[in-house]
This record gives sequence, structure tokens and C-alpha cells, in this order.
Amino acid sequence: MAHLEDEYKGDENWEKFEALFLEFKDAPEVKDIAAKLGGNVGLACVIYKQVGSDGAEWLERKVPALENIRPLDCIDDPVLIKRLRVVLKRMY
Repeated sequence: MAHLEDEYKGDENWEKFEALFLEFKDAPEVKDIAAKLGGNVGLACVIYKQVGSDGAEWLERKVPALENIRPLDCIDDPVLIKRLRVVLKRMY
């Protein structure tokens, strides 16, 4: 999975994908996930629908598809956030 982030189709494409899940923004689980993401509700909605109600815990786990790093470790890294987004889109 080397260079998975190279498959990222751009922020505009991600924003359209993220918009598909915004209807869940008021779910309590989404609020828990968003809190761990520094308030990123859009990403929290995607994680909630792709991972499930334990998305907040998933953020803390090493994920094989992310080359065994935690999703939380991807949030503030411009390359790794692309990797995370690609993985979430592949789960769709």
C-alpha cells in the first residue's frame, strides 16, 4: 500500500464525498468522533458511517490499511490525511 495517498483525487472530490454523510452530523457518536478530531464534523460523519458507532475508539487503533498507524495520527499530517481519506473512500 505504499503511496496510497497518491490515489487521492483532491479536496473538491473529498468534500463532495463528505457531503453524502452530513445528514448524520447530529448523531451523538458523530459528536464524540468530532471531539477527537478537533471539531471536524464532516470527517466524523464519514468515519461514523464507514466504521460504525465505535468510530471514536477506531481513531485510537492501529489500522492495517493505514500501514499500522492510528487514524488520529493522520489528522495533522498533510500526506497522511490524504491516506486516511483514500482508505475511508475505499470502504464505501
